[in-house]
Amino acid sequence: MKAMSSLISLIISLSISLSMSFNAFAAFDDYDGLEKPLSVGLGTYASVIAFDNAFVDDLEFSGFAITVGYAISNQYLIRGSYFSLEEDDITNLDSSGYDLLAYLGTGLASHGFKAYVGGGLFKEKLDDGFDTESFSGLQLSGGIGYNWDSVSLDLIVGIRDSSDYEDGAISAVDITAVSSSLLLSARF
Repeated sequence: MKAMSSLISLIISLSISLSMSFNAFAAFDDYDGLEKPLSVGLGTYASVIAFDNAFVDDLEFSGFAITVGYAISNQYLIRGSYFSLEEDDITNLDSSGYDLLAYLGTGLASHGFKAYVGGGLFKEKLDDGFDTESFSGLQLSGGIGYNWDSVSLDLIVGIRDSSDYEDGAISAVDITAVSSSLLLSARF
């Protein structure tokens, strides 16, 4: 619980400080007035469930993601992603799920560079063909990218709340869960 309240405090602090800094730099934004708020994309997605034990191998997944995003303004974005992954070393272990995120940033709807930070929810299901285990919780996420007229490219990194993994049947050690994705999206 203490880790969860620390994560929420960190998200709130980052949001407030970034909001003030993005508003201060808004006057210098090379904004051409052309906004395309909707994006639909496809990309690579990877996640790692890392165990704090040298004798337990980390679970490393890779695969694809389908994403839909909507920029409410040039500073606010909501995004949903569905991912389907396979474990890199264990052939019958799969991961699938979704992320629902809200971001605060700059350049999110306009042409040019963009950067953002935010948070949201994740839900993941691990399936080995015999047993299924589900995990969900909060995550902190951020990214950088570039918007062209009709296409955008994003690199996103997320840090997941690992308490649900630690409570599950995976292991009795401390766990760190992270995700990343590289997305190419069409802009509308």
